[in-house]
Amino acid sequence: MIEPKPETPAETSEVMRVLARGRPGLSTWLLRVVALLFVVGGVAGFLSWRSANSSATKTTYQTTPVEKGSLVVSVTATGTLEALNSVDVGSEITGRVTEVLVQFNDKVLAGQVLAKIDTETYLARMEEAQAQLSARFAALKNSKATLNEARLKVERTKTLHAQGLSSQQELEAAQAAAERAEASVSSDNAQATLSNASLKVAKSNLDKTIVTSPIDGVVLDRLVEPGQTVTSGLQTPVLFTIAASLDAMRLEIAVDEADVGMVVPDQAATFTVDAYPDRVFKSRVLTVKNLPNSTSSVVTYTAWLAVDNDESLLRPGMTATAEIVVSEEKDVLLVPNAALRFSPPKVTESAGFSFTSLFRRGPPREDRKTATGAASASGKGAGKAANTKTLWVLRDGEPQSVTVTVGKTSGTKTKVESRELAPQTLVIVNAVQESK
Repeated sequence: MIEPKPETPAETSEVMRVLARGRPGLSTWLLRVVALLFVVGGVAGFLSWRSANSSATKTTYQTTPVEKGSLVVSVTATGTLEALNSVDVGSEITGRVTEVLVQFNDKVLAGQVLAKIDTETYLARMEEAQAQLSARFAALKNSKATLNEARLKVERTKTLHAQGLSSQQELEAAQAAAERAEASVSSDNAQATLSNASLKVAKSNLDKTIVTSPIDGVVLDRLVEPGQTVTSGLQTPVLFTIAASLDAMRLEIAVDEADVGMVVPDQAATFTVDAYPDRVFKSRVLTVKNLPNSTSSVVTYTAWLAVDNDESLLRPGMTATAEIVVSEEKDVLLVPNAALRFSPPKVTESAGFSFTSLFRRGPPREDRKTATGAASASGKGAGKAANTKTLWVLRDGEPQSVTVTVGKTSGTKTKVESRELAPQTLVIVNAVQESK
C-alpha cells in the first residue's frame, strides 16, 4: 500500500493562496474571525481574573462558650389585676337621694351607711299599712265574738229542741249562723295576715332608704350625688362599687393553648406592671379554668394568680405581664439557640474560564457537587432522632460538627447533652465573610 505524502507548510500556503484567488472575500472573512476570537479571549480573561479576585474571601466565625448552669423554662402571659371580691351596691327602691356619706377610696365596714334616700313616701305607706292591719285585727275580733255567740245559740237550740220547745228549723238556722260566723273569722284572719305582710313590705322599703355596705372593703366608685333621683326598674341602679380589702388581689391572665398544659396550681410566678417597670412582683398560680376563650381564631384559657398587695402599690384594672416558672433544671449544659440554627457557609472555588464553559449547559460542576453532597448529608441525617441536632464548634480555626441531644429551652438557651462538649467549649453562632 502506498501512503499519501503529508503536505508541507509551503504547499498549504500555496493552497490557501489558490483558494483566495478563487474567492476574493475569503481572506477578509478569515481576518475578521481571527480578530473576533482575540477580542473574545481578552474579555474572557478579564472576567476570569475579576471573578477569581472577587471570590477570594475571608470567613470570621463568631463564637460563644458552652455554659453549665440552671435552665428555667417559663410561660409568659398578660392579664389584668382584679379585686378578690367586688360588689356593686344599688338601690332597690325609687326615690331622691338626700345624703351621700362616703367618697372614693374610703374604707368602709359591713353595715356602714353609704347614702340615704328620702323617706317621706315610704313612711306614709308604712303608716297606711299599719292602719289597715289594725282594722283587720278589729274585724277579726268582731267575727270571733260573733262566732262565739253563734255557737252558744246552737247549744241552747239543741237543748230546747230535745225538750220539744224548739223546732227543727230553728236548730238548723242556728247551726248555719254558726258556720257563717266561723267562715267570717277565717276570712278576717286571712285579711289580717295580708295586711301584716303589707306592713312588713312597707317597713322593708323604709329600711332600704338607708343604703349600707354589704362587706368590709374600699369604695372604688361612686355614681350618685345628693339630690339625684334613682329609679328602680328591671335593672337595679348602681350607686357604689366596693371591693374587698386590696391587701390581697387576683391577677387574671390569658394562657395560650400551646402552653396551658404546662401550667398547674401552686407554680411560682412573677409579674410586672407599667406603673412600676423596674419592680418585679411575686405571685403563684391559684387555678386554671377549663372553659376556653376564643378570639379571632386564638384560643386561650384563664388562669388566676394570687397577688399580695401589702404595700398598696397595685390597683384593680392594671395590665400585667406574668411569667410562670413551669420547670427548672440545675447543672446542665446550655448553648444559645443561635448555635443550633447555625450552619457553615458553602465555599465555592473558581475553576477559571474556558471557551467550552460558554457552551456548557446546566450548573457548574462545583454546584452539582455541592448539591450531591447536600443530598447525601440529608440522607445520612434522615435516620437521626427528632431530638438530636448538629452544633458547630471552632477547633484550630475551622468549624467541626458535633451531634448533640437537645432538651428543654428557655427561649434563648437550650439544654444539650454530648460527650464531645464541655463547659467553655466554643460553639459557633454566626459567620461573617469579608473580601481579602
